[in-house]
Amino acid sequence: MVTYDDLKIGTFINASGTITTLGGSIMPAPVVAAMERASHAFVDLNELHEKAGGKLAEMIGVPAAFIACGAASGMQLAAAACLTGTDIGRIRGLPQVPSGTNEFVISYVDEHTYIHQGIEIVGGKLAPAGTKEQVTSDDLIGAITERTAAVVHFLGKQTRQQLIEVVAGAHERGVPVMVDAAAQLPPRSNLTEIVGLGADLVVFSGGKGIRGPQATGMVLGQPDLVEAARLNGSPQSAVGRGMKVGKEEIMGLLTAVELYLAQDEAAELDGWEAEMRAVAAAADGIEGVTGEVLRQDSGASWDIVPHAQISFVAGGSMDAAQVIRALRQGEPAIDVRPNPAGILISPMTLQPGEAEIVADRLRAVLQAE
Repeated sequence: MVTYDDLKIGTFINASGTITTLGGSIMPAPVVAAMERASHAFVDLNELHEKAGGKLAEMIGVPAAFIACGAASGMQLAAAACLTGTDIGRIRGLPQVPSGTNEFVISYVDEHTYIHQGIEIVGGKLAPAGTKEQVTSDDLIGAITERTAAVVHFLGKQTRQQLIEVVAGAHERGVPVMVDAAAQLPPRSNLTEIVGLGADLVVFSGGKGIRGPQATGMVLGQPDLVEAARLNGSPQSAVGRGMKVGKEEIMGLLTAVELYLAQDEAAELDGWEAEMRAVAAAADGIEGVTGEVLRQDSGASWDIVPHAQISFVAGGSMDAAQVIRALRQGEPAIDVRPNPAGILISPMTLQPGEAEIVADRLRAVLQAE
């Protein structure tokens, strides 16, 4: 068996969170077992996609679901669905859209340009609204024309109230709303609430908060559009053919969702908060540095995960970049995120016992700087 050591790739403690470039999350043992079990048999992949999507929708409590190859793939297929519906001729004709209804009203408040590129690859054209700094509901609704195929909402970057307003305005004009919610779990309620607010297609990552296979995502929403996304995806002869989801990933994701829905979310959040308090306390008594725990109220934010923030006094003897570098280069190596105040530490990807290691290493680095 080839290992990371064989490839001379160092591993590290991930205190940054469920970030794709760091590997997403760690799958629980039952998820790995489900994937291994699925690898021992052949199945009809089309049938598996249909029945797995039905099972997923039933488990979550949404009208329909489709398993995509990650959230970015899900957004691309959601865009294709809005362009084609279930018309096979239109599906096979992409990226050409003869009707001319191919514009996606979108804000640039989200910097993930691959979402913009994915929409354009399947034949969509971007119709920007607002600025990179902010966008209003009036900006988005006002940009809708007879050429609009859908309005795009970035969950987390744009507010719950704005989604409600935009859904109302878009639906009044017969235009669907698609939502990028890749990393917006927990809270678990987002799985049903966003569709419940009227969003037509909502996309989540399967390899972040759900802790499923990294190469999975979920497209949830209205049956006709979810079916259109499936028909545009692999293994169909369509624009999404290259976005393959294997039988192993499909069964692994179903198991991951089953585990995610069964867990005690409140207890997990409280446990994370306790861990983050221990990490934040590493700054206690160190001049020019403060530590605090940030935990958003579920009514004020889509993100309710507690984080530890380490802040540095401007002009002090140390800064965030020095500390981040020292943590990453030390033993064990630890990856943390920069933020405007200094450093942000997430509990979501820490394994049992690692919060204590992060706290000890952080204190040692802060005292040494």
